[in-house]
Amino acid sequence: MPIPTTVVSKIVDYCKVKGYKLFTDIGELNIVYVEGMDTNGIVNKDEPNQFNDVRLVLNSDLKLAKVDENTFANWGATTEPGRYYTNKPMNPGGAARIAFGQYKAWSVGTHGNSQPHEALVQVAPVSVYRDKNKDGLRTGDRLDTGLFGINQHWGFDLPPDNVGTASAGCLVGRTREGHRQFMKLVKTDPRYQKDRNYVFWTTVIPGDELGI
Repeated sequence: MPIPTTVVSKIVDYCKVKGYKLFTDIGELNIVYVEGMDTNGIVNKDEPNQFNDVRLVLNSDLKLAKVDENTFANWGATTEPGRYYTNKPMNPGGAARIAFGQYKAWSVGTHGNSQPHEALVQVAPVSVYRDKNKDGLRTGDRLDTGLFGINQHWGFDLPPDNVGTASAGCLVGRTREGHRQFMKLVKTDPRYQKDRNYVFWTTVIPGDELGI
């Protein structure tokens, strides 16, 4: 079931108000993550350690793109680290929680050591909040900008209610198959077809600001 067109329109309007780039030349795609939203377009409570965010791809008409005739480009995801890395951060300053906004920062590459797979890997700086107090919130946390390996990868088919070790701050699609669909789709973008080193834009927005 795709996200309703009314919700997609709200997302597009939000991006316009914020001054974010929306790509509308033929074939161009727009990668958007909405934190605290289910794949049916309903805003949720954004509880910690859950795949309760959504990964979307909008087409050049600013509609929800389609992977194939029957599959729309919206997948369950997380934009936040799971409980494991919140409590045991890889960085002494605290786990990374990406700052809402838009970044041109990812290229096609490989993520992971134990289960390497094709992903969008970070190649340019992004801003994150360091959750040093381990409360699972951005409020009052220090902003940190740089190259931190904030990749867009898969979540190992973990259950929706347990991010586990799947994310230390990356943008993670929950399932392997959904992630493969995502990668296949984004690689159809003519900018990538022209330049395999193309750096993709991605927008991360809070669902509770959409007024839904």
